[in-house]
Amino acid sequence: MRVFLLGGSGILGTAMRATLPADATLLAPGHAALDVTDAAAVDLLVSERRPDWIINCTAYTAVDAAESHEADAMRLNADAPASLGAAARRVGARVLHVSTDYVFGGEGTRPWREDDPVAPLSVYGRTKLAGERNLQASGAEAVIVRTAWLYGAVGKSFPRTMWERAQQGLASRVVADQHGAPTNARDLATWCWALVAREARGVVHASNAGQCTWADVAERVYAAAGKPGLVTRVSSDEYPVPAPRPRYSVLDCARLESLIETPRRSWEAALDEFLSDLKQRSAA
Repeated sequence: MRVFLLGGSGILGTAMRATLPADATLLAPGHAALDVTDAAAVDLLVSERRPDWIINCTAYTAVDAAESHEADAMRLNADAPASLGAAARRVGARVLHVSTDYVFGGEGTRPWREDDPVAPLSVYGRTKLAGERNLQASGAEAVIVRTAWLYGAVGKSFPRTMWERAQQGLASRVVADQHGAPTNARDLATWCWALVAREARGVVHASNAGQCTWADVAERVYAAAGKPGLVTRVSSDEYPVPAPRPRYSVLDCARLESLIETPRRSWEAALDEFLSDLKQRSAA
């Protein structure tokens, strides 16, 4: 199986490389080798290498910055999936594309299913939704994996930021009225490879099990760092940011579990493992 991985140095891309199946041959060009927003370059490389799968882990993920850089977000989040889909269709490749819980409006009271109405609140959410639709319209065989609150061994993430602040003894004010589920990148990567093996199609929701608030996550991180009591729970209104966030973005992952045929870890167990790794690195 020849796999063309885009975004291989990011949070999820790094985890995808670390969990690469034994039967996969990987091509993972960095940005210097391929600008994924250059449709002609994408088409040329895909035509030359003729992969069986294209896995797209690239995205403009600076949610607040996207509010003032919509054109940049559109090129990476919406236009690039269209180009990848077109290139894949021409060579008969399949596509796995990673999307987000931010495509939902966030006013729900039960976990969002794949076929629930979408209503993104932010530029980030709107451009990611446009990317989903562009890929679907390309005619390529594709699976779109929506995930949420991603963190992993590399890169910036909320748990890592909270850990670093806790290590410095810094107090944090954290929103306690936005509900979701953190997703460990290594777990997500394992699920993605399972979806590839199953040749899954359509939209699949994927996050660790359970639900919590950002403040719940922060408190767990601070406690693991031995610095409990430094997190102040606040409302979204008390912590204004440029891009509106969904108040409720828990994902219903029943379809994922039916496809991978294994239960998901709880967000607590997955986060605790991540924090244990951070502790070991700090002690080394």
